[in-house]
Amino acid sequence: MDPNILHNISYGMYIVSSNKGDMLNGQIVNTAFQITSEPAIIAVSINKKNLTHEFIEASSYFTISILLEDTPLSFMGKFGFRSGRKEDKFRDIKFKRLASGCPV
Repeated sequence: MDPNILHNISYGMYIVSSNKGDMLNGQIVNTAFQITSEPAIIAVSINKKNLTHEFIEASSYFTISILLEDTPLSFMGKFGFRSGRKEDKFRDIKFKRLASGCPV
């Protein structure tokens, strides 16, 4: 991880994503913050009932994608107003998987 990325984390909108095997899920969050810089530890708050939480527990990994101020509401809505239990949130979205299996 590039430690300079930590300087870009402030109040904003993020997509926190994880995986459970081949399945992916992500959700909108508005709070992510740095706990320590060495090692780099980031905290987010995820409702335990959310599918993303289940995936984080299963894989022990998550990613944070920082959204731009002009991110379209339709894009945010895909991750914020829908359940990953009912649809594939990453369908028709450009992303890549990291070594952890998590999407960004």
